[in-house]
Amino acid sequence: MITLLDDYYKIDGRTAEDDGVLFRVTLLPEHRVYAGHFPGRPVSPGVCSIQMIKECAGLLTGKRLFLGYISQCRLPAVITPQTAPQLQIRMQLSETDGTAYRVRATVSDGTTTYVEFKGELTPVQ
Repeated sequence: MITLLDDYYKIDGRTAEDDGVLFRVTLLPEHRVYAGHFPGRPVSPGVCSIQMIKECAGLLTGKRLFLGYISQCRLPAVITPQTAPQLQIRMQLSETDGTAYRVRATVSDGTTTYVEFKGELTPVQ
């Protein structure tokens, strides 16, 4: 299983909130993805943001999770490791019928929202 944790990003901490959890993460600009996306002007791929959300949800559940479906995903701003090296992943996670988890998450730097995500994650069997 491919993970981005400790290679593309690291988790600096997490805090329980009234309606979910807040992860504080730092992007690691030396990751090889930035060499090709894009040379000299690194941009964080949207798929990597979704993977970070999935991995943080996995830490909460203690399970390896598979992306079941995305009901909504907006990328209203571009993430770069130079302009937004520290990010917040604010997440609400709820179990459905025992076979999946509904996830609502935003990725921001506290001022700008970069990702708004709604979807369902399923434990890997």
